[in-house]
Amino acid sequence: MPELPEVEVTRRGFVDRIAGARIEAVRVGKPLRWALGVDPQTLVGRTVRTVRRRGKYLLVELDEGLLLMHLG
Repeated sequence: MPELPEVEVTRRGFVDRIAGARIEAVRVGKPLRWALGVDPQTLVGRTVRTVRRRGKYLLVELDEGLLLMHLG
């Protein structure tokens, strides 16, 4: 599991590359332990505004909503 410095380095790399990008496709790589409660395909077509960090979580701000990611 990444530590805080690695999460911040990842955030910095992401924000430069994906801010302003439009999500074209979504793929869930493996079965999840818990259902999401929403269809991941609803992210398609949304635009990434920025990427923030809260502790070890990455928060991808979209034009409509927020995508919360944990790298563990």
